[in-house]
Amino acid sequence: MAALTIDNVQKRYGQTEVLKGIDIAIDKGEFLILVGPSGCGKSTLMNSIAGLEEVSDGRILIGDQDVTRASPKDRDIAMVFQSYALYPNMTVRQNIAFGLEIRKVPKAEREAEVKRVAQMLQIEHLLERKPSQLSGGQRQRVAMGRALARRPRLYLFDEPLSNLDAKLRVEMRTEIKKLHQRLGTTIVYVTHDQIEAMTLADRIAVMRDGELLQLATPQEIYDNPANQFVAGFMGSPAMNFIPCQLAQGDTGIGVQLEDGNGQPVWLPLPDGGAGLQQAQLGKTVTLGLRPEMITEPQPHKAGQPLVREVAIRVDVTEPTGADTMVLTELSGVEVNCRVNPRYPLATGQLASLMFDMSKAVLFDPITEARLDN
Repeated sequence: MAALTIDNVQKRYGQTEVLKGIDIAIDKGEFLILVGPSGCGKSTLMNSIAGLEEVSDGRILIGDQDVTRASPKDRDIAMVFQSYALYPNMTVRQNIAFGLEIRKVPKAEREAEVKRVAQMLQIEHLLERKPSQLSGGQRQRVAMGRALARRPRLYLFDEPLSNLDAKLRVEMRTEIKKLHQRLGTTIVYVTHDQIEAMTLADRIAVMRDGELLQLATPQEIYDNPANQFVAGFMGSPAMNFIPCQLAQGDTGIGVQLEDGNGQPVWLPLPDGGAGLQQAQLGKTVTLGLRPEMITEPQPHKAGQPLVREVAIRVDVTEPTGADTMVLTELSGVEVNCRVNPRYPLATGQLASLMFDMSKAVLFDPITEARLDN
């Protein structure tokens, strides 16, 4: 039985559709992340699960209990907010224990639970402090501790790390991952940060304009995006989108584009473009290729059927330490390449880079739908 079932959930404000028939089921112990740009409906969906928003149509089940019309207190959930939502006049100990006190849990049991949670989150030394005496990361730990003390069936995290600085976000991300692995809790987590989504989730739900575009594992979404929006949203730097034409080559149907000299270059497609037809030759398509698939020439890949070297003009280099990002232009669009920092490159010069087409995907340039290549 699913720990959470979202069955054709719709939300309207007057004539405006905010959620357009969302269907998601997650298992006990699963970590689901709702991701998408601002205004896509992910927070509305989270609030609907929590009971803070009333849905217009559809059902929400937690376990086998239909909670669609239930109040938040009857849903057996705990929520961690972006703003921490701590009581400023209470100590850390009192904040963590407050929910238990409201539920009339005996004092000895409350104290034992506060101790357990404080040890787990390494905040024992903060128990007598007030929220105003804590850093952002410490406040977030307290907010998590308050939720964990409840031991509900479902945890909801609403952009919990967005107020933290970059270094602390990475640390807290790791803490949340460890916590989930240790406790096996069921979590629904909202973020607009695709790196958070990739590193934390068992599955990711990508949303746009109130619709669920794809629900899959992080690797599946990264390697096999359902459409161009998903492909561009997940991954940093984003996937390259290069206009090109379908053309016949020596190993089947591939794509033809212009290199840094303005000369036509033919690149192969996986399985020889088996999903395409001869009648489509000459059609303009959008080639999707991730930056890490465009690199310096690598001897161990030389001669592989899906690998080609292409002359590119080096427009900009961006050293990052582990890699150098190279910006070039192909077929009239900017293309990002990921190159070993020891590979000699000079801005304004031509360089030979290796294109590995083993994970290339094609999109319709008008509908942005994924093409079967």
